[in-house]
Amino acid sequence: GMKCLYFPIDSLLPEWVLEKFGLVGRLSGKDKNRVKTVKLRGQISQGLVATLDLLEGMSTPIADLDEETQCQKITEFLGVEKYEPPAIPCHAARLVRLPVGLSAYDIEGADRYVDVAEELMPQSVEITEKLEGQNFSVTYSVLDNKIYVNQRKFSIQPIEEQIHEFWKVAEKKGIIKFVESLKVSYPGKNVTVYGEFIGPKTQSNIYKLKDFEVRLFDIKINEKWLTPDIRQSVIEKHFGHLDIHVPILAMNVILKEWLDGKSFIEASHGVSQLHKTTREGIVIKPMIESRHEKIGRLVIKQRDPVYLSKTNN
Repeated sequence: GMKCLYFPIDSLLPEWVLEKFGLVGRLSGKDKNRVKTVKLRGQISQGLVATLDLLEGMSTPIADLDEETQCQKITEFLGVEKYEPPAIPCHAARLVRLPVGLSAYDIEGADRYVDVAEELMPQSVEITEKLEGQNFSVTYSVLDNKIYVNQRKFSIQPIEEQIHEFWKVAEKKGIIKFVESLKVSYPGKNVTVYGEFIGPKTQSNIYKLKDFEVRLFDIKINEKWLTPDIRQSVIEKHFGHLDIHVPILAMNVILKEWLDGKSFIEASHGVSQLHKTTREGIVIKPMIESRHEKIGRLVIKQRDPVYLSKTNN
């Protein structure tokens, strides 16, 4: 019942926090400041905990703030940032800000938002495999009647006589044509199709791919997300199959029944459908779109600690 500070995996800790922990030069990453999943004495460890003494000197009173605002203020005071995987080297394009109205795509973890994950238990959901790669999207913007290809935080602006790998794949796999067809189906609206970019030199390429691919997992029309059944239907109708979709583990099932007594962590562990390797985890979306006061759109992921411990070896 004691209140404490929790630093989840992929936190980047500033030097003074590392000094307090006695961890200078002992964490992961090029600056030795990144919290990663590790095995300690045979047990998987995911994160660091500290007493509230670390907040001494914080001038902003937080006792009366709601939980989300408390976390924001504490994070700002401590100077902790979230690790972002490096983008593919961008010698073949310019990285510019995302199109107007588009923000970075994020899914919160079930291990951090336990109460939010619990709210999904009685709901009918779609469960898909979480892939190890880079966030990818193609957007049609009504504002300037233009197609954009994006990474998670940036749009990729082509330059003369060069073609960025994201653009190559968007063209080769027919994703730009797909967005153009959706633009016709939803006239006068912004369209964004999201996927995971996987292949050589992307993360650790655990799927042993020899060429780049994209697997789609979300479609947004203006501010509305297509429900899993509609999304799968329009993808299958356009492409003639669902091979370009992320692997679907279950569809239209009650989450509690699908778990069948397993924890989210236990359920996240398994073999990838793309290659005989431990999958990164799972993503859970309700069949009916809804929002939650803590995380916004109600979507949860669970990364497999076994996968995470292996990627650190």
